[in-house]
Amino acid sequence: MTSAKKTPKVQAKKTKKIKNKRLNPGLLVTGGLLGAILLLGILLWWIEQQPPVSPPQPLAVATFAEVRALVEENLLDSTDPTSWERTDHDGRPIRLRVRGDYPSSLQLMDLVTRIALTNAPAQLDLAPRKGLIRLFWQGELRLELAYQPAAAWAQQQPMVAIIMDDMGANMESFKRLLQLQLPLTPSILPQTAYATAGAQLLAAQGREFLIHLPMEPKNYPAVNPGPEALLLETSSTEIARRLRLYQKNVPGAIGGNNHMGSRFTTNREAMRRVLTAMKSAGLFFIDSRTIADSVAFDEARRMQLPTAERSIFLDHQSDVAYVSAQLRKLITLAEAKGFAIAICHPRPETFAALEQNQSWLQAQKVRFVKASQLVKVY
Repeated sequence: MTSAKKTPKVQAKKTKKIKNKRLNPGLLVTGGLLGAILLLGILLWWIEQQPPVSPPQPLAVATFAEVRALVEENLLDSTDPTSWERTDHDGRPIRLRVRGDYPSSLQLMDLVTRIALTNAPAQLDLAPRKGLIRLFWQGELRLELAYQPAAAWAQQQPMVAIIMDDMGANMESFKRLLQLQLPLTPSILPQTAYATAGAQLLAAQGREFLIHLPMEPKNYPAVNPGPEALLLETSSTEIARRLRLYQKNVPGAIGGNNHMGSRFTTNREAMRRVLTAMKSAGLFFIDSRTIADSVAFDEARRMQLPTAERSIFLDHQSDVAYVSAQLRKLITLAEAKGFAIAICHPRPETFAALEQNQSWLQAQKVRFVKASQLVKVY
């Protein structure tokens, strides 16, 4: 009985001691600091054990021999030497006559993409209506494959689209364009004084128009593409914001092409950011090809965004005779390829040449169309 009575008192004393036992705040702080120092030491030791990070290596660039081998691998039957014959004589470009059908568009577009991924200064030029495939290296013809002209292409009427860039500085250019009896497609710089008014005028006339997307050139900032331009450093979020601003300023635009952009359009990652935003906005993209090694058209095809690329500039020189001669080259290109896209600018000489050659152009065996009719998904 005695021990049973003492037990609650002993238990109460123990409980009281536990309640009175408090942790020292100084010990907590010291322990935390020691723990942090220990963790920092472990982190520094781990970093020292890691192999050094190599600086980014420049992209590998294929040689002409490697690109030529790629073309021949895809287009020539090496197991049957009688399927083609060499026809050049002492000339520098290699010319081969190939027996068989002209390759399909899908096969050729795949080859164009593979060549682009070599990062080489090479370009494949296709002329199905003449049965020609040409490989250019640094702008010089180096290899030509000649097939029988593609019958399917020969039966179709060639199509031509003309885009007039740099619109929006004044209303007179819009009015003069609307007077032409050709379906020119205006491309409007979004930050110009008359961008919105011009877009509204075109929309009221049922005309198609584009956003002329300002992009960073190689000599930026000495040459400035304009306010709110797309630069290599522009983030995806900011690109989307600027594209919304462009659409607000050019309401009703259904696509876009690049203004300048000789540096921007050679950067695949930068182009993917822009094209992703355009795809989300329901816009197509036309590569103005302001530089030969642009990857913009290639990236748009890979992303399955409706796209096309410029075939010829009409007014590198502000001269009526020069523009008239370029218009004739445009028709020749369309007859060879089956289609062609030209780009020009709202200059007095360009308008004069278009007005003077309007009847001649309409008499050619080509069909003038809106730019949207020449874009497609690959």
